[in-house]
Amino acid sequence: MLLLFVAPISFGQQKESDRLKKKQIELEKKIQFTQSLIESTKKDQSNLTANLGLLERKIEYRQELLNTIEQQLSSLDREISTLSEEVVQQEILIEQQKEQYRRMIRQAYKMRNDQASLVFILSSESFNQANKRMEYLNQLKKYRLDQIKKIEQTIAEMNLNIAELSEKREEKKTLAESKSKEANKYVSDREKQKATIQQLQGKEQQLKQELAQQKKKSQEIQAAINAAINKEILAERKKKEAKPPTVAETKETKLSNAGFEANKGKLPWPVKKGEITKGYGKQPHPVHVNVYTYNNGVDITTVKQSTVRAVYDGEVSSVIVIPGAGKAIIVKHGNYRTIYSNLQETYVKAGDKVAAKQEIGALLINSSGTSDVHFEIRKITSDGQISNINPTYWLFR
Repeated sequence: MLLLFVAPISFGQQKESDRLKKKQIELEKKIQFTQSLIESTKKDQSNLTANLGLLERKIEYRQELLNTIEQQLSSLDREISTLSEEVVQQEILIEQQKEQYRRMIRQAYKMRNDQASLVFILSSESFNQANKRMEYLNQLKKYRLDQIKKIEQTIAEMNLNIAELSEKREEKKTLAESKSKEANKYVSDREKQKATIQQLQGKEQQLKQELAQQKKKSQEIQAAINAAINKEILAERKKKEAKPPTVAETKETKLSNAGFEANKGKLPWPVKKGEITKGYGKQPHPVHVNVYTYNNGVDITTVKQSTVRAVYDGEVSSVIVIPGAGKAIIVKHGNYRTIYSNLQETYVKAGDKVAAKQEIGALLINSSGTSDVHFEIRKITSDGQISNINPTYWLFR
């Protein structure tokens, strides 16, 4: 007798399918949110660079969404293949079970009446043999009934697999249509990107002025931030000179420092919703070749009237006013500082203790109807040196 093993779809495969569906939903939400920011900046023709940055981010999400849909289609193909194979194996198994049942029916036909069964028992050569023949007849009857149940059970399982197979094929059809629509949207976004770049290329003088203003504003912000941090360092040095640190204070400092570092990559964003439109470090200009800007942190575009929140427990070390650029808050986390700029209002003052996700201020509103937070992380070494850190690797993604 040929034994067939019908393997169900693995738990891991189902988990992968669920993960991809969840990722698809998340990406669709990100695309929708980014599109809402783009719609807000469309009216502001003086801020085409920001609009281009948002469009590029949307294209990245669209590409990732297409990749996710492709993975889902591959996963569905594997599931459909597995189910199809199961159905074939079950059909073979049912035919084998039916053949066994037919053989038993033929055997039962020979013993079709009580007299034949009685003759079969009475023709035994001994009482022991007669007893065994009675057991055999009882087992044969029970086995027939069991075989009927097995056939019915296998048919029921096969019908369930056929129904699931039909659902998977329909799901694949729907997903393929979704992929086609997303591919068309991707092409459309690329065309909009080209149009925006061409529009920017026709505004050379305006872009140069915008770049100069951004550079001046960035320098003013950095000068004010550096001055505030240097003032903090000087105050701390004087405090240490007046009272040498004890072993207990040193351990507490190390624990505080270790606590912040332990959350690298897990810190909440300084705004509840947002997209990074200007990355950290040396950034190429979106239009001008060989023109670069340098960013000490990241710029995150969000909806207007958004509030800013602390990314980790700490103490407000400075609240500074930057002419023409609003206000900034510096929060101390041991040897680290987190900096939040472009604020209209501040809800805290120097010396206040803050908790992670606590609202500490409100952002200025751009002419485009959105808001931007400039977020930085600095590390201060034991000898007072200040180094910039890329916040992208510290924020949870």
